[in-house]
Amino acid sequence: MNTQTHESGQYTRPLIAFLIAVPLAWAVLLVFHGAGPGADGVYASLRDEADTWMLVHVGTLVFIGLMGVALWLLVRDLPGTAARISRLAIGPFVLFYGAGEALLGVATGALVQHANDVGADQRPAAANAAQGLWDDFIASDLLIGLGTVAWIVAAIAAAVAYHRLGASLAVTVLLGLSAVVCVHAPPFGPFGLVCFAVAAALVVQRAPGAQAARVVRTAVP
Repeated sequence: MNTQTHESGQYTRPLIAFLIAVPLAWAVLLVFHGAGPGADGVYASLRDEADTWMLVHVGTLVFIGLMGVALWLLVRDLPGTAARISRLAIGPFVLFYGAGEALLGVATGALVQHANDVGADQRPAAANAAQGLWDDFIASDLLIGLGTVAWIVAAIAAAVAYHRLGASLAVTVLLGLSAVVCVHAPPFGPFGLVCFAVAAALVVQRAPGAQAARVVRTAVP
């Protein structure tokens, strides 16, 4: 039985800060997300919080890309099929989830703001437009659905990759739990992001000073 040694990439202080700060900052932002549209319709649910809704979802668009980078940094140097699957799934997550968020979050919020600004006679039409966008299959089901599946695959594959390299049970479980990030409304979104941040901290906890190298030995038949 042969033994291979895999050396992970270097984690500098800025990278460590990035890996931990990005999910925590997004978690804080999502606390202000609110429950979202309810049974009374999009406009009735969001008209009094349209500005907050817009702020949260514009910020979320940015954090979707940053989280893709954060996960890639955690799996970029890992060997094995699971790590490759995780890396491959990050792109579709950013693409599809970001596109869906731009429509359901930002565009819907803009239509609600527009409905608030127009006269009473035009408001029903504007409210119907917001509702129509929210109910659209492409935006609400297809894009968000594909992005959600991609993130779940990326997060769970990352957890499997670390497990196979002998990472602690905590790292494996926390990365797996971070799959709920795609349900970004609280409490699930913030919970998943905190799990990701703690997992990242555990991965790089052996990093002294400016950088750390992690050496993992795996048995190969």
